[in-house]
Formats: sequence, structure tokens, C-alpha cells
Amino acid sequence: MVRADFVRLAAVAGAFYPDDRVVLKKMISRQLDYGRELLAKLEDDGNDGDSLPQGAPKAVIVPHAGYVYSGTTAALAYALLERGRGTIRRAVIVGPTHRVPVRGVACSSAVAFETPLGTVPIDVASERRALGLLSGDDADRPDDVGGALRSGMCALPDAPAPALIVDDPTHAQEHAVEVQIPFLQTVFGPDLEIVPLNAGDATPREVGDVLRALWGGPETVIVISSDLSHYHPQEYARELDDETIDAIAHRRGPIHPRRACGAYPVNGLLDVLTRGLHPDSSPASQGSAAGDDVAFDLRLLGRSTSGDDGVVALAGEPRPAMRDPDEAVVGYSSFAIWQESESAGGVRTAERDAASRNGSDPASEQEASGHDAGHGVDRDADHGTVLLKLARAAIREHLGLDDDPADRPNAIIARHSWLDEPGASFVTLTEQGDLRGCIGTLEAYRSLGRDVADHAVDAASRDPRFMPVTSREYPLLDVEVSVLSRPEPIAVRSRTELERALKPGEDGLILADGRGRRATFLPQVWEQLPDPHDFVSHLLAKAGITPSLDWDHSEIECERYGVTAYAERE
Repeated sequence: MVRADFVRLAAVAGAFYPDDRVVLKKMISRQLDYGRELLAKLEDDGNDGDSLPQGAPKAVIVPHAGYVYSGTTAALAYALLERGRGTIRRAVIVGPTHRVPVRGVACSSAVAFETPLGTVPIDVASERRALGLLSGDDADRPDDVGGALRSGMCALPDAPAPALIVDDPTHAQEHAVEVQIPFLQTVFGPDLEIVPLNAGDATPREVGDVLRALWGGPETVIVISSDLSHYHPQEYARELDDETIDAIAHRRGPIHPRRACGAYPVNGLLDVLTRGLHPDSSPASQGSAAGDDVAFDLRLLGRSTSGDDGVVALAGEPRPAMRDPDEAVVGYSSFAIWQESESAGGVRTAERDAASRNGSDPASEQEASGHDAGHGVDRDADHGTVLLKLARAAIREHLGLDDDPADRPNAIIARHSWLDEPGASFVTLTEQGDLRGCIGTLEAYRSLGRDVADHAVDAASRDPRFMPVTSREYPLLDVEVSVLSRPEPIAVRSRTELERALKPGEDGLILADGRGRRATFLPQVWEQLPDPHDFVSHLLAKAGITPSLDWDHSEIECERYGVTAYAERE
């Protein structure tokens, strides 16, 4: 009998990673701290002369050994993925099959995976669509459409992912996917969904088609789980691994399973990078996305072996000295892949650079979700109506949509004298509930009316995470305007005092170390980080400060502010 509530329990907790929640959180925190330090160095030094692209990667390749061996190498990629918190809500994780072989790519009939950090739901609807069991019109589909997935099911002949199957035995004790989940839970928080997959005997095109079917948009990250060579002497293993790393970096597949235990998942990703997201729309072209208006930027982040005691050699840097050249080791590497529109080019805007200098990075803020925070700014509902109308008018004017002259931004500002008062704001755009753009500033340096109007245009056209809004999209947008109160110092000397003084759900927080490192979280971030300690830890990390930092003598400057959010939707 199929259980609709089947949860796949942790199989390797206590072996590959700690089974105690507190110990596991501390271990991941330490490794992410190390990853952030490496990432900062990599961004400063550049990768082969080029700085890393902005934003969160679309895909990563990470190792899957025990955390004491490969956790720091994986953490380098996960530190990069922290950029996507608040935007990325789904992780498609593809690993190999170490214990139970399969033909094809196997999902599970489970509805969730459990780790010591909690239970993560599986995006079963996406699995069903990839299997061909769910579409816009299910009337002509088999009876299976309405029921739970069952082990042994296969994709329908016309499915988007013909090689996809349902196979529970291959997931029962497999570690390659499981070891990625605690990192993902830590980086993305409680709203994460996953699609756990084990790739067995399958061609690169077959695995690539599964990835294409589940590729999604900015809300989805692809996690490829693979170690490199196994149990060769350290000196020889490094030579083999460097050859494999070079082949991956230059998209020279297929990689042989003897060179990487996750060769099947890796080769599937390389197939996407070389054939494109729609490979049948035009002839494939090596090194670019054929038939797609996208380009992929593949970067090596770092590499190591199990004999390196957790020390990771960054891309372009020599490996550490070998403790024992004859020691049998396993190899690890970490890659990141960015997907860019060729027309947008991933350019960092001047507005975003200015916001970063002011301590606010709109691309990494946790955007408002339409709830009225109701704190700090005393403005009535009529003011909210005017602000929303002003934001829309600015977007319409930018898009060249006809408007009565009386409804244009300058006319609206002229009719309401309070809009001439100094003010700081964020403007958030959503489309069918999904983020479409968010830009803002922390401190008032111009009139509120001009701040809102300009940020509305910025959110629609200059958020580097998205293509500019088009006139055809305009009717689908929902607009939210958040007005910030003036930041005020918090009279605390220590981290403990700060965490006690914070009001979850109410306080926006600014932290600075007096040496140029400064960052903020809007009050809406409490929805993702309700615990004050976690809230402060993630904000410290955002500022480039060690998240576990504990201070007792006012080393960190703390300010709070309130937000009133006006939204067009409930």
C-alpha cells in the first residue's frame, strides 16, 4: 500500500554528519564561516583574473563525503548560495547511486526528507509533471494522476523527462543527496522544498533532460553531488583530479565514473551547459546554450582531498603541502554556475553599487511579503494609497504607457506636500506571488515622493536578478511600498543584550563594525528567521562578519528602525 505521508528518514546521520541537532548546526556554522572567508578572498583576488558574477549561482557541484572530510569544500559553494536566501525556495539535488543501481534517474515516493534539522517537503507536483503525470489538463491522464507516486512507476512516453522513474530502494540508504540537505536547510531556511534524485546508468542527454524539466527560474537551484577520484595515493589522486577538474571547467564531457563517482549527474549538467535548455530548438553548439537567449558562466571555486584535513585550495592557488604522498585519499571539488540572459549580461547597476555603499544590498534583502509591519512610521491608509499610486505611475511612465497628465508622478507629488518631506523606502514588485524586483535605501537623503518613484522604476528595470519588466507584464504586477523610520541606536554592549532587546517581527536592524562592514535586515526578514540569535547571525554574515561573533564591549554598532508596508494585496 502506498503511504501519502511517507517521510524518508535520515539514513547517515551520526555517520556522515552529526545526528545531534545542536552539534550539527555548530559544525555547519563553522564550515560556512570558513567558506565565507575563502569566498571573500576569491572575490578579492578574482578567479583566473575575473571577479565572480553577482547574485546566487543557478547550479553548483559539491562533494558528498563525511563533513569532516569534504564539508569545507562544499561550504565554499553554499556560502555563495547564501546570496539567494529569500529568492531560492527549491533545490533540485542530483546524486549518484552508491548502493542500489538503477537504470535512469530515480525520484522517491516520499513526500519529505528528514534530517536532525527538521523535515523538508518534496516538490511532488514538479516530479509528477516531469514524469508526465500532471499537466494543465489532467482529464485525459491515467488514474495515477490523482494518487501518490509509487515505487516502480516510470515516466509516460511523452513526458518531459523520459528517463525519470520512481525507485525507493535506491534512496533508502543513499548518502549523496542526504548530506546536502542540512546545508540547504541552513542556507535557505524553513521555506525550502527539494527534489531529491539519484542518477544511475543514464546518458548525459537523459540526465540533462531531467534537469531541463526541473530547471525552473530564480526560485530553483540545481545541486549536483559528486566526489572525484577514490583511494589513490594522494600525489597521484591530485593529478587525476586536476585533469577531471579541467575537463569539467572546459565542459569536456563525458566524465568517466572512475574519475568522479557522481559522473552521471555531472555529465547531465554539462549536457545542459553545452546543448542549452531547449536543445531541439536549434543545432547544438559546444560551449553555449544552443537555442536559448542565455549564457552559462562555469567557475571552479576550490578543491581538496580527504588527506588535506579540511584545507581547501582556491581556484588558481596551489594545493597545500601533502602530509603523506602515499596516503589513499578521496578527491573533492566545488563549482558554481551562473545563468545569465545574454541581453542583460549580469551587469551590476550603479544604483545597486550606491545602495551597497550605504549598507543596503537590494539583491540580497529579504523582500516584503505584503504584510503591514505597522511600526515606526505614522502614515494613514490614504498615504498608502497615494504611495502605491505613485509607484505605479512611475512604472507606467517608464514603460511609455499612456496616462492622464494629472496621474503622472510629478503631478502626484505636487498634489501632496508630505511627499516633499525626506523619506527612505523600498519598492517590491511581485507577479503571481513571485518576487519580480525589489530596490530601496536605508536612510532618507531625498524627498519621499522622489525616493518611491525612482525605486519603483529601479525595481522594474534595474534589479540585477531579473529581466526588466515589459509593458505586457505590467497588468500582472502587484506593488508594495515600505517606508522606513529613522534608524536609532540600540543601547546595548553585548550580543546577548542585543538579542534580548530585539522585537521579532517589528525591528529592522543595522549592524556595523566601525571598519566599513555594515548590513541591514528589514523587519520582514523575521518571517524567515524568527529566532533572534539566527537573525543576528545571518545579518553578521551578510556584513562579512563572522556569524558566531560574540562581543561584550560595544564592538558592534547596533541600530533599529521600523517599517510601514503598504501593499495592493492581502
